[in-house]
Amino acid sequence: MNLKQALLTFLENNLFLKNGTCPICGKVLFATDRFLCHQCEDDLPIISTPTCVQCGRPIFRANREVCSPCAKLNLPFAVGYTHLNYEDSGKKLVHAIKFKDRPHLGIWVGTQMGEAIAKYQWINHVDLIIPVPLHPHRLEERGYNQSEKIAEGIQQGLSQKHSRVPAIVTDILIRSRDTPHQIGQGREERLCNLTGAFNVETIEYIQNKTVLLVDDVLTTGATLAETSATLLEAGAAQVCIATLCAVAE
Repeated sequence: MNLKQALLTFLENNLFLKNGTCPICGKVLFATDRFLCHQCEDDLPIISTPTCVQCGRPIFRANREVCSPCAKLNLPFAVGYTHLNYEDSGKKLVHAIKFKDRPHLGIWVGTQMGEAIAKYQWINHVDLIIPVPLHPHRLEERGYNQSEKIAEGIQQGLSQKHSRVPAIVTDILIRSRDTPHQIGQGREERLCNLTGAFNVETIEYIQNKTVLLVDDVLTTGATLAETSATLLEAGAAQVCIATLCAVAE
């Protein structure tokens, strides 16, 4: 760690709140009600191009409703929303939420997601919000589930636009088998690792319910496919997805 980073870490840990520095550029934030500096917030790669109706991934070809992965694969979720492209500051934001002990960032950006999702008609049919779970070992190591924090923010954002807000439930979908980090793995490897990794408890609670499944990053879609299939097999009527970031098709 160089001297500048050591000084910023000292300031953050001892003089400022947890959002004392911008997680993207490291600039000290004296207005502690902010979570990113003005420049980095303005530069977030919010998806503005047409998006896939099924997963929310950006589409760069005209006259298409679904992205290439969704067109090629029989994915079990019905519709979806993605907030950021998984590049540059989007990657840094996810890294800070997951590995830099900044769960409040997940809530903050999740609130923005909720406000955006409120504009979609399908959200009116959602009964439950379920974050993709961590295995207990990973949860103990990290101290929180980043997807749960994002879900909390989504719920807050929705509450600003709707009187009916779905409940967040974290004890129905369970990660019963720990799996290695999936970074650098292809879709087949990810699917193999995830097969049988999730199960549903209290099945009666999701019978005929429409679920909004929340995760941090959409890459191959393997995690969301496996969790969606698990919920549908247990009796859910439909699964929608919301992800903070997506890798472009």
